[in-house]
Amino acid sequence: MEPRTAPAPGRARSFHRILLATNFSPRSKRAFHKALELAADLGAELHLLHVHSVPPPRPLFFITMPEENHRRLCERVRSRSRRRFEDFLRGEPLGDVPVVTVVREGQPHREIVAYAAEAELDLVVVGERPETRAQHVLQHLAFESVGERVRRESPCPVLTVR
Repeated sequence: MEPRTAPAPGRARSFHRILLATNFSPRSKRAFHKALELAADLGAELHLLHVHSVPPPRPLFFITMPEENHRRLCERVRSRSRRRFEDFLRGEPLGDVPVVTVVREGQPHREIVAYAAEAELDLVVVGERPETRAQHVLQHLAFESVGERVRRESPCPVLTVR
């Protein structure tokens, strides 16, 4: 991959690789349509990323989950995520847009930011639900959303679709 450089002053930024971070919700679907439209218009590659989490194998009420059971649980979660990607994309008019699907495990905002840097992406698209003023204040005080964290830490621009 070529090294990325900032656009010269007065020149528009070009987007060649766009990432949509999805949790398969209706707002993710709206964000997907916007990202797909942008990728088609710009001739860009579209990366779709879903991050799931699996609780660590720790004792619960003094009962420990055997390692083999935890491994099977992790595989079931990964398999379910891949099936959800298939359902998410079923019937969507992708046209000539190259699409890359990626499933990762971990904390969503960290994995999204890490993947954006690793894949040298040019734009991250996230879906977020519209919020009331009270929700906005609470979110900034204590309950920061994944989209908010991604916007703050992303190595590239972030487009939020509401």
